[in-house]
Amino acid sequence: MKNPTSFGLPNGDPSFAVAPNGVFYKSNKVGSSIYYSAKTKIGPEQLNKVKYTEAMDITFKSIVDTNPNIVSAYFNSWDNMNRLYPFIDKTYEQYGPHINIPDYNFYYLADLKHNPSKKPTWTGAYLDPAGHGWMLSSIVPIYNGDFLEGVTGIDITIDSFVKNILNRKLPYKAQLFMVDKDGMIISMSEYIENLLGLKELKEHLYTDAILKTIEKPEEFNILKNNSPFASYFKQLLFDKPSNISFSINGIDYLALEQKVEETGWELMILIDKAEIFDSVINLKNLSNKIGYLAIAFLLLFYVIFFYVLLRRINIFSDVITEPIVKLSEETKKIKESDSNISIINTDILELNQLNTNFSNMMNEINKKTKKLNIAKLQAEEASKAKDEFLANMSHELKTPLNAINLISSIMVKNKNGNLDKKDIKNLNIINNSGKDLLFLIKDVLDISQLEAGELKVNLSDFDFCKTLKKMFNSFEVQAKEKNLKISLECDEEISLIYSDKEKIKMVLKNLLSNALKFTDEGEIIIIAKAKDSFVEIEIKDSGIGIPKDKLKNVFERFQQIDSTTTRKFSGIGLGLAIVKQIIILLDGDIEVESEVNVGSSFKVKFKMNKKLINKNDLRKKESLFSEKKKNIVLFNNDPIKFISLAIEIQKSFELISSSNYNELLEVSKNSNFDYLIVDSSKIKEKDLFKLENIKDKIIVIYDEESNDVNYVNKINKTFTNTFKKPFNIQDIVLLLNS
Repeated sequence: MKNPTSFGLPNGDPSFAVAPNGVFYKSNKVGSSIYYSAKTKIGPEQLNKVKYTEAMDITFKSIVDTNPNIVSAYFNSWDNMNRLYPFIDKTYEQYGPHINIPDYNFYYLADLKHNPSKKPTWTGAYLDPAGHGWMLSSIVPIYNGDFLEGVTGIDITIDSFVKNILNRKLPYKAQLFMVDKDGMIISMSEYIENLLGLKELKEHLYTDAILKTIEKPEEFNILKNNSPFASYFKQLLFDKPSNISFSINGIDYLALEQKVEETGWELMILIDKAEIFDSVINLKNLSNKIGYLAIAFLLLFYVIFFYVLLRRINIFSDVITEPIVKLSEETKKIKESDSNISIINTDILELNQLNTNFSNMMNEINKKTKKLNIAKLQAEEASKAKDEFLANMSHELKTPLNAINLISSIMVKNKNGNLDKKDIKNLNIINNSGKDLLFLIKDVLDISQLEAGELKVNLSDFDFCKTLKKMFNSFEVQAKEKNLKISLECDEEISLIYSDKEKIKMVLKNLLSNALKFTDEGEIIIIAKAKDSFVEIEIKDSGIGIPKDKLKNVFERFQQIDSTTTRKFSGIGLGLAIVKQIIILLDGDIEVESEVNVGSSFKVKFKMNKKLINKNDLRKKESLFSEKKKNIVLFNNDPIKFISLAIEIQKSFELISSSNYNELLEVSKNSNFDYLIVDSSKIKEKDLFKLENIKDKIIVIYDEESNDVNYVNKINKTFTNTFKKPFNIQDIVLLLNS
């Protein structure tokens, strides 16, 4: 009642008075009656409660007035207020000066102790303090947080329950009575009263106020009743058989029990077996007569029918069977040879047409099958040639491109300071163009593998956010070069997922590359979050955007935004096609939203598959995933001669190239490398032997022709791993792998 004005007053402002015995009651006889115990101090809170609970009258009236089984509806509060509909005149006389409402079963059976689930519950039979006689109540607790403010309920009199429910006409003249979970008879029909020797309690002569819960006497408990009839129902309650049979006074009975789940009561059903079997016997006799007549008629009919039918079948079957047998023999030739099928002549027009159509069809199929086989062989040869061409092209192009990229990346550092800004700019153009060509070759090979179905999913468990962070770091450098803001937000709930790490990296790399490529100013935002059992990644940019009429084709191969974009930006339109195919392969989805000159947003979704992670092997797998490539340092101030070795090392290791001895000394002091490869012809003798303290980590390459014998012998004696020029690159790679 903190905001009482939010309640309506359906009956207008009520009026109240205090009776001579101290009871606070409602004096205008409209809607519900009110009773407040004389022991309750009436203050503003109580006045608000009696006034604004008037809003309950609408519900109370609709329940009672529309259901003849319900005699009243009420609300009882913890502080002994009773609101009851229909109106009771002089409640102060009916209830007396004081009743402690929480002591009655229609209140305490709804409290937390008796009803911890706080759901609607039912009372047993009790004598109504409001003067309606013996009745049942359905009650519902009303809580304010954890405090029981009160209980609302409806009343059904035992008399109404018997008349409207138990005394209904049922099949086989079945008799009903209801007992509660403790065996107390709630209500029973007159027939059951006579068997148990009881008289149902319905009405009561009120001489005094009912100051406590009065329940039915002990003889109304089926478990304590001494009637021989009651013993059978005890068995039905305790042993829970589906039914029991017994005889009383020469009458055979069938008794059944059905639990009423909503109330916990037991409905007992009693049927006189004679009522069941009389109708069954009559029905059986009638059905026997009908059955015998039907069988006789059917036998006569089928004898005549089959006689006529067999004669006609014999004649007709000869006409049909012969051409069908011949047609069957012709079909056998389909497997045995590819010769033409001959036409079978028959007197039946339909079969003759069928033979002609079948013959023409098979002859045509044979011709087209030959053409298809030839075309299939040609297509397979063309596909094989294409795959071989792409593989050879990849190998032939990647080797020189790797060399160009490596040399240009070394030269662009300008460690000797002999290049001007124009030279460095041109070298950057060479390096970037080489990288673009490598990406293009990779895209073509990926598309080829997707078309051939050769791109397989390799599932493993890995830390998604950690992987995404590494990719972000590499793209962050490129973004800063273009003066772009780039941010990453990864939901830590994702953690380990079970998917194809490399393919996910391929998807992210393509999308981030596009975002960088098509964004000249503004920012790029990467958001990864867990949604149900999926990872959802959104990559937003403020780039040039995509026209609406181009969005539907954006994931198709060789699609560009328009001719202007094609001229301004590199690429042939394979990246997003590859992304789409990979996401489908991972059982995921990708969506795009874009607006021209505003930017684009790509949303990728794929399964986390956390349930597939083997928890027993998780620690072992995590350690495998966290393994880094070995760090190899190559010291040579003539990179041209060592380019093949550098390219081969880069395939499996992290390569650091150095041509300055001071840098080499710094690296040697740092333990974060696995091997140091030194060309002895490019370093002074005294400087080489200063590295003797890390001799197990050094690979020395020397030339016998340009060095004297003593120097060569000293190298072989001092260092563990030495190679003579010309050396085999694979021997060095094998040593690095060990």
